[in-house]
Amino acid sequence: MSAETSTRLPAIIRSVRRAQMGLAIIAASVIVLSTVSDVVLRYGFGRPIHGAYDIVECLLVVFVFNGLSLVFLDRAHIVIDLVDHFSSARTRRALIRFGDLAALVALILILWAMFQPALQAFDYGDRKLELGVKIWVIWVFAIGGTLGAIICAGFMAYVGDNRQ
Repeated sequence: MSAETSTRLPAIIRSVRRAQMGLAIIAASVIVLSTVSDVVLRYGFGRPIHGAYDIVECLLVVFVFNGLSLVFLDRAHIVIDLVDHFSSARTRRALIRFGDLAALVALILILWAMFQPALQAFDYGDRKLELGVKIWVIWVFAIGGTLGAIICAGFMAYVGDNRQ
């Protein structure tokens, strides 16, 4: 998203975008650094990083779910152009709106499906094997990221294709 387009977003959407992008960048950076360090220490010195697998696994959740909102705001999700080449501009706008609404419904269903396993992880006190991180904490990041994606997808469904 260009800086000009980013400044036209409402303040709440800019805040969600900035927070989630920051979390995704930090998670991706730590994933790369821990993986490279683990490989170098494991094969170079025979001393792997304890919990590297858990670190990567937990931060992938942070990265993926917090990166979703950026995909919706940039309209960077995967699109298959079957009828776009021979349809009118009005039809294309309707298809974009339909896709926005379908994505919003899918995100809401995904969020709804997250609550039961998150509550079970909390009730049972599940933990990661190597680091002992409580699983419900990871669910909090997944649910929070999905909520941010719902806000951003809802905004894009509301403004339609008029933002460009």
